[in-house]
Amino acid sequence: MRVSLWISILFAGMATAPASTRGDVPNHAVVLIYHHVATDTPGSTSLSPDLFGDQLDYLTRNGFRAWPLAALVDSLRVGGAIPDRTVAFTFDDGYRSVYTEAFPRLRALGWPFTVFVCPEAVDRQYGSVLTWDQLREMAASGATVANHGLHHRHLQRRLAGESDQEWAARTRAELLEAQAMIIAEIGGAPELLAYPYGEYDQDLRDLVGELGWAAFGQQSGAMGETSDFTLLPRFPMAGPFAGMDTFGDKVASLPLPVLAVDPAEPGLDMPTGGEGPRPVLKLTLAPGDYLPGNIAAFASRQGTVDHRWIDAQAGVLEVRAHEPLPPGRSRYNITAPAKDGLRYYWYSHTWIVGRLHKD
Repeated sequence: MRVSLWISILFAGMATAPASTRGDVPNHAVVLIYHHVATDTPGSTSLSPDLFGDQLDYLTRNGFRAWPLAALVDSLRVGGAIPDRTVAFTFDDGYRSVYTEAFPRLRALGWPFTVFVCPEAVDRQYGSVLTWDQLREMAASGATVANHGLHHRHLQRRLAGESDQEWAARTRAELLEAQAMIIAEIGGAPELLAYPYGEYDQDLRDLVGELGWAAFGQQSGAMGETSDFTLLPRFPMAGPFAGMDTFGDKVASLPLPVLAVDPAEPGLDMPTGGEGPRPVLKLTLAPGDYLPGNIAAFASRQGTVDHRWIDAQAGVLEVRAHEPLPPGRSRYNITAPAKDGLRYYWYSHTWIVGRLHKD
């Protein structure tokens, strides 16, 4: 079933569908990100076919459904109802194990999925990437092929000597070229982008917004109506983050209603000759069906970290790591149990220490 048909069926039923906001549960969905579904690829970006099958079994046993990613984004934009326990599957980079391992399992369930590809890599067959014929075959069965950048580069990085204006013009042109190549090969492409490496800066987010697209990072959490459409969350499913011990909590999670983030920019300088930064993150939260007194905060490789309400009435929360962050990517995760105690509200913030804008 083609994605356009999926979307027309889903939206045709929205006028009569029961609202997804049953009780105080907000309109939301959980998006999962995969790379390799294999046992002979890097562990940090892989899960085994057997574990992928276990995840699908869990979802089917527990009444979950899968929607096309574009339909979820469009529904959240207009306030359309999304049934509780709705997920979307995404695969970054377009590796062949998506075709050999994930596609047969998802097709047997009739579940759609999205493959984010770099068209240059597909054209030149870099590494173990899918062919256009394989992508067309999956698209004919309900998959979506979407934009992961023309090349698999850090999109926010400037080339040597490149001004901000030159960077913006080049990056816009590359994104539009990638979009045109997918449309030419597949017959269509949604206005969706997955940031390579999950990296971005505010200028890149502004560019995505100017294009009218929605973009996804690699930070955890459910997406909801308060989410920023230039930085939508996905739960990474690879290595230790793919295990069944936490899978149920992740797919049942709800979007923590974050109204403002300070700083929004993820980049942090690495002091010369000193230890890394311990950044303070300030979030402004709307009231909701969560327990504000039971909020927990975590930092990559540090476990629980300090947090405090600096203005509880206004919903302003502050989080700071115990230890300096190392060079590269780190995250703060903030969770709060729902009032019924059965699931968690979740938000994740990415930090990039050093080399944010240099190539």
